Amino acid sequence: MTRLPDPEHSRAFLFGTAFYEADELADLPAVGNNLTDLCAALTSPLGAFAAERSTVLLDPPGAIPVYDSMRHHAAEATDTLLIYFAGHGLRKLRGGLYLALPHTQSTNAAVSGFDYDLLREIVNSSRATNKIVIVDSCFSGRAIPGMSGGTAGLAQELDIEGSCLLTATTANEQALALPGETYTTFTGELLHLLRSGIPEAGPLLSLGALGEELRRNARRRELPVPEQQFRGTTQHIALTRNPAASTADAPPPPAVPVAPPLRPSAAHSFVSRALVFAGIEHATKKDLASTIRKHWPTAADRFFRRMGTESHPSESWAQLRSWLRQFNDHRTDDVEGRIVLVDTYLTDPALPPDHKLLRLLHWLDPDGTVVYRGCPITYASLSRICLHRYAGGDERDGELLAELAQPHEWLLDILAEFPPLDRLQGVRRTWHKSLKAWRDADKTLWPPEVRAWAVDVGPGALLAALLPPEQLPEVLPRLPTEAQPPDPTSRWFDSLLQAAGGRGTLLGRLAEAEWSEQARQEALREREAEQRRQEEQRRGQEVLRQRQLLQEQEARRRRLRERAWQAAEAARLLPAARALAVLHALVLGAAWALAPILAIWITWWFASYEFGLPLLLTALVCTASLAALCRLVPSALRLGGAFRPQLRTPSTWLPPARTALAAPLLLAFGLLADHAMSQTFPEDRVDSDLLRKDGLNAFLKVVNSDSFSVIGDEAFVTLILLPASAGCAWIGLQAGLTTARRWDEKHARARQEAHHLGDHQ
Repeated sequence: MTRLPDPEHSRAFLFGTAFYEADELADLPAVGNNLTDLCAALTSPLGAFAAERSTVLLDPPGAIPVYDSMRHHAAEATDTLLIYFAGHGLRKLRGGLYLALPHTQSTNAAVSGFDYDLLREIVNSSRATNKIVIVDSCFSGRAIPGMSGGTAGLAQELDIEGSCLLTATTANEQALALPGETYTTFTGELLHLLRSGIPEAGPLLSLGALGEELRRNARRRELPVPEQQFRGTTQHIALTRNPAASTADAPPPPAVPVAPPLRPSAAHSFVSRALVFAGIEHATKKDLASTIRKHWPTAADRFFRRMGTESHPSESWAQLRSWLRQFNDHRTDDVEGRIVLVDTYLTDPALPPDHKLLRLLHWLDPDGTVVYRGCPITYASLSRICLHRYAGGDERDGELLAELAQPHEWLLDILAEFPPLDRLQGVRRTWHKSLKAWRDADKTLWPPEVRAWAVDVGPGALLAALLPPEQLPEVLPRLPTEAQPPDPTSRWFDSLLQAAGGRGTLLGRLAEAEWSEQARQEALREREAEQRRQEEQRRGQEVLRQRQLLQEQEARRRRLRERAWQAAEAARLLPAARALAVLHALVLGAAWALAPILAIWITWWFASYEFGLPLLLTALVCTASLAALCRLVPSALRLGGAFRPQLRTPSTWLPPARTALAAPLLLAFGLLADHAMSQTFPEDRVDSDLLRKDGLNAFLKVVNSDSFSVIGDEAFVTLILLPASAGCAWIGLQAGLTTARRWDEKHARARQEAHHLGDHQ
């Protein structure tokens, strides 16, 4: 009894190859339609399979993805397993078939193709009750060993209950894939039956009814007769409901969705298989060239930016390469140019995708409109691109100019190969030579904004000067008006014009129009600044001369002072000066002693103490004076003329403060001694009272008498006089030393001031 598979427990796996890398295997673009529409028919409301449990694999990259997906479906199917393949099949030497994949070649089919024996092994390992294998392939009869000569080996190969095999041809015939047809012949007939149905087949289209109808139609149309083999009850398994069944047998079938046809191009007669791009079928080179011009970014990205590798090319690149191979008629096609195009340019990994697309456009339609990156390229547009800053160009013009200026790019040479742009021949070499000289020019004097302008405008202006001159008038009216040369000129402006080739060149004219006014203003400012610098330099020189004059005057004064000092030093060390200095020291010492002595005797006259004490005190003062002279005389002898006390300058002859304080101490000492002696010898006093009372003669007689003694006989007076004498000697030495040091320091200061003044000058 005919039945439909259980959708929950059934699986369908459809795979095939439409485009082949090897030239020996022609592309089969109809295979893609086979897989898509057959899966749609099987999973339609009339079909027996669930869409989520059906897989389509077109142009698999290798055998492993096919193997993994097929095993997955075989393992999960428990009711019905359907395997479908469309594409080329390659014979085995000892019988059998390889299912060709995109990278399969006849020399490596064993490793690059999918062995049908492996498919048989996967199907046999499945737990599915019904197993269906459909092969739409050239030489697909090899899938059933011995099919062309009988079925003796079939039982051994498919020894599983419920198995079914449908093949497009016998073992030694090629399946038909007519050029321009939507489907291959076998699958197209199968889809026609699934969509239209068989009027007398009942409500369900069983495999047996489909097989017989396929064979009957093939004989009637004189096409290769498909083969079939059924085991068990698989011939009663239906793939879909029968759309041609009467309403009594089944409800009216819903319409089966059919993929909308692609929009054909106007010309469709030069190749057997069209290339689909941007929703258009392209059968002529000019058709594809026209579409590429309109969809440049898409074409560059689809065909070349992601074209894959040599071993794993992208589907788009494989389709384009296969489509190009159809132009193989030496009488009408540039076959050698196509070979060079593919082998030299389109497969060169170093060539940018846009350059590859430009090469392709040149081969497709060399006499047509030249387009690059979607922009029409003419002499006028190149002029606008070169002078985009002045001609109202956009950012794309600047990017294209930068690409043209790259030393390693040959874009200008490619454009020159188009007949409409043949006057660009040799321009690239001349332009790059002048461009190198422009870039190597010394720009150190140029202002930063001029250097930026040179980078932006220079390359384009140099190229524009090499374009046909009759194309420039469209751009020239929009250039800056010609300026007058600046007067005065600036050095950087002269350097700029020299690098631009002079005022007569296009670049020189642009430079003059753009920067002459700024150069003139800067030159004026430089001239004013130079005048200010000269004035400042003149004033500085005048100040320098005044300073030198003052220095010379001071030097003369310093030399005079030095000579005066040297003369004073020489005079200071003369013997007469030294003798006079010693005399001054003696006078100074005597003067120091005179004041205390006068004080002692005046005090004695009025105080009336023992006459011997002033004598002793006078002796002590003289002792101190002599001790001071021991210090003053050597110092005076050493200083010579520099030792010259001045009466009006007390600091030069007054004794130190300690010496002045010693005089009262001596008086106190005398009074103390007088008091002691008066207590000891009250009746024998020789004092000023005696002198006033008895007169000078009597006083001198007493003094000269033997009974008078200066120090008396008391031992304690002697003990007092000895340390007093030592103290006076020490005081005198210290006073002389202090005064000598004072004169030494004064002389040293004078010498230092003289030397300091000389050093300062």
